Amino acid sequence: MDQATPPDARPDAQAEARLRALLGRIAAGAPLREPGADLSQLSAGPGALAAVADAGLGTDAETGGLALSGADLSRARMEEADLSGANLRRATLAGAVGRSTRFTGAILEEADLSEADLSGADFTDIVAGQVKFAGAMLEDARFGRAAMRFADLSGALLDGTDFAGADLWGADFSGADADDTNFRGARLDEAKLADANLTHADFAEASLTKASLAGSRLRGAHFTGAKLDGADLSGADLSDTDLVRLNLATCRLRHARFAGAWLNGTRMSVEQLGGAVGEEVAGAYDAAQASYLALEQNWKSIGSHDAASWAYKRGRRMGRFHAGQQARTAWSDRDWSGFLRHGYRWTADRFVEWLCDYGESLSRIARAFALLIVLFGGLFGLTGGLFISEGPEAGPTYNPLDLLSYSALNMMTANPPEIGLKPTGRVTNLLVGIEGGVGIILMGLYGFVLGNRLRR
Repeated sequence: MDQATPPDARPDAQAEARLRALLGRIAAGAPLREPGADLSQLSAGPGALAAVADAGLGTDAETGGLALSGADLSRARMEEADLSGANLRRATLAGAVGRSTRFTGAILEEADLSEADLSGADFTDIVAGQVKFAGAMLEDARFGRAAMRFADLSGALLDGTDFAGADLWGADFSGADADDTNFRGARLDEAKLADANLTHADFAEASLTKASLAGSRLRGAHFTGAKLDGADLSGADLSDTDLVRLNLATCRLRHARFAGAWLNGTRMSVEQLGGAVGEEVAGAYDAAQASYLALEQNWKSIGSHDAASWAYKRGRRMGRFHAGQQARTAWSDRDWSGFLRHGYRWTADRFVEWLCDYGESLSRIARAFALLIVLFGGLFGLTGGLFISEGPEAGPTYNPLDLLSYSALNMMTANPPEIGLKPTGRVTNLLVGIEGGVGIILMGLYGFVLGNRLRR
């Protein structure tokens, strides 16, 4: 017949004994000094303490949790422990292992949890001004409504961490890895998020006034309803990011990346970009073209036509640069068909840019008119095919005024001009026909560009 289990060997009794022993050590002399202590699965929330503590022995009068202010619990093991409501003000838990530990409602002001493994831990409603989580592992941890002003989370691993509604004013996330992190409704004013990986992070309704996100990776992030007044997004990767109806007019956007970003109704200016988007600076011309396309569509949506024109021309230029890259690669690989294809595209784009700046410049078309008038006038002189038909000067003319007058009128009228000069010879008549055809094309192009400008 099996013997009954002794009362003090039951799991509940063992847990109670561990808790009483800890409370006794806390009461014996504060602050507690137990580096490497084993607190795993310890149930020490206010409810458990109320059941075992004698007249508040080892408990904090402010929170009802463990009184661990100033304690040294570095490298402690506390997996799945319940430290809800604990007072850990200025405590040291550096290097501690506390996966799935509960710190709900705890006080962690100025506490040091650097390099700790706290994956899945619950920090909901904590008070933790100037707390240190530098280099800590906090994947899937929960910081909902936490008060963490000027917290140090630099270099921390924050994938999937929830900071919804948290007060993170002035917090330092520099270099943190925070894929899929939730900052919905959080206060991140003046926070440091430079060079952080914030891919697919959710900043909906968050306040990021004067926050630094310079160089951060924000691909696929959501900023719906976010406040970004004065934020620094210099060099940030905003590819595939939701930036609809935001006011970025006071932000720093120098060399930011926008390829594939959803921009519509967003306030910003050309000057903020520092002359080029980040993809262009990096030589990624294909992505730069997509970035300028997103900017062009946004500026059209807010009626900023000059800015949209600038983005359109830059995008076309990026397409030419990309074609040049491909042509050089094809040449190196001895891919002659590819070289001809990409080389033709580069040449055609370069000619269109020279001729009319991709359909945006009237002055360039006028310049083309002037140059062609002079060119064909010179050709008429070389062929000697323009004759004065009547008068004492009848015969071939080489007078520059005659040549330029005939060339100008021939380019700008449908039929050869009747000004007392007659083209003679096959070559001269061929030149007259070519110039007339080119003139018709340029006149049509000029009218098209002029119409676009007037409609704006």
